[in-house]
Amino acid sequence: MKKLLGKLKSAVYVIAILMTVAYIVYRIGFTLPINLGITGMIFALIVLGLEIWESLDFFIYYLNILSVDQKSPAIPIVNDSTLYPDVDVFIATINENEALLRNTIEACKNMEYPDKSKVHIYICDDGNREGIARLADSMGIGYITRLNNKNAKAGNYNHALKKTSSPLIATFDADMCPTPNFLMTTVPFFIVKDKVGFVQLPQSFNNPDIYQLRFGMSDKLPFEQEYFYHRIQIAKNATNSTVYCGTNAVISREALDATDGFALSTISEDIATGMLIEEQGYKGIALDNVEAYGESVNDLTAFAKQRSRWARGCVQIFKKYKISNRKGLNFRQKLEYLSCISYWFFGIKRMIYLIAPLLFSLFGLIIVDCDLKMFLAFWVPTYLVKRFALDALEGRRRSSTWTKIYETVLTPVMCKEVFKELIGLGSTKFEVTPKTKWSKKMTKTNKFLLSVHLTFLALSIAAVVMSGMKAFNEGIIVYVLPLIWLISNIFYLTISVLFDLRVKPVYYEKFVPNKIKKYNKFSIISLLGTIGKKKFK
Repeated sequence: MKKLLGKLKSAVYVIAILMTVAYIVYRIGFTLPINLGITGMIFALIVLGLEIWESLDFFIYYLNILSVDQKSPAIPIVNDSTLYPDVDVFIATINENEALLRNTIEACKNMEYPDKSKVHIYICDDGNREGIARLADSMGIGYITRLNNKNAKAGNYNHALKKTSSPLIATFDADMCPTPNFLMTTVPFFIVKDKVGFVQLPQSFNNPDIYQLRFGMSDKLPFEQEYFYHRIQIAKNATNSTVYCGTNAVISREALDATDGFALSTISEDIATGMLIEEQGYKGIALDNVEAYGESVNDLTAFAKQRSRWARGCVQIFKKYKISNRKGLNFRQKLEYLSCISYWFFGIKRMIYLIAPLLFSLFGLIIVDCDLKMFLAFWVPTYLVKRFALDALEGRRRSSTWTKIYETVLTPVMCKEVFKELIGLGSTKFEVTPKTKWSKKMTKTNKFLLSVHLTFLALSIAAVVMSGMKAFNEGIIVYVLPLIWLISNIFYLTISVLFDLRVKPVYYEKFVPNKIKKYNKFSIISLLGTIGKKKFK
């Protein structure tokens, strides 16, 4: 029965791909406004380009994620405890406070290991602070610092590599506290398997993420990154394209020697380092065992800076490392890393999708010139089959609706920052994400997001009204597509405005990390039900 279901799912995915190809061919051959002006043609090609781009992403997603085994590797059994090697534990810090670091150090000291004298813990302090040096000394661990913080975290770690010698290095962000079982979960892979470059565990948090918190839905929404760490990362094992995420990981010194240490000249040194390690033929292994917990960023300004840094770093990797030309990566590895980087252009893509229907409804600019019935005959079945294909495997662990909400919320910031990085106006300066508490006042970032969301919401509503009036006079057929598009945008913008306005903290009690694994189908309805309420829990 399972084999039959598997074959049926595969058939659905193949059909979805074929229908997508047919739709794109139709779009190219029969929907471009060739004779309706250069301006409309330019925007039409941009939108068509985005649709082709997303279709390629769907193909890569199917090939490298949906079509492979998504079971987390079993932890190897090591019967001889003397085989466990020495491990250096690096805790990266630059300006985090002593209380936070004390908790992380204590958690690292409590990690189990056959011979705990082989575990060497170091604070890698890029802030060169006497107080942190005293803290390390009082807690009986090593302290490594340098006179400058050139190349940020990567430079910090590379400096620490020169001061240490263990064959394995565990890396932790300053707020990430490992469980006692962390080393016993990760190190056995290096003992039993050949040429393991790094073992990556998920990031998890002891508090709700910013979306759970602002929407007051910590009991209905999984962590925003839940699907990435527990499904996508695990599937990446099949293509050896696992992403090293900078924390909650153990890395082979031998692999780092092969890449001349941690990657420089990008603020996403972790992703670049993992890619270079895998390019050298070493294995990156992802597990879904949660063996470390940190503090999720729930201040909007800090959150926007964090995601902007990740996005800008990926653009820097794209520009510097020329992934498609790297000889050590095979075809599927290249596809997966290009897809990983492609995701962070969502701000630009979503901005174009917000603007496109306004061009026709408000300014009469035609970007899709077609027979409506023919267009719907291609688009509707393709959309429905793709959604069914994705939902069949993802099983509510991922939600296309919530993904678009997350992206629309950050679109104003991400569009601006990624575009600046693309044209060379970005910066390689690394900024640590501050673990500040939720601001009770509307910050500059919050106001910026709200102003952009409200502007597009007002324009979209005006466009619906104008399209409705024109449809009444000229016939509904011409305006069906823009109306559907506009109503969809209005929905996502309304949710984004709701997010922006939730300035007062949402109180939560008895929060349990990782409790919610799937998206509640009725979560959107319950969220919309809170509109207009001053307080909610």
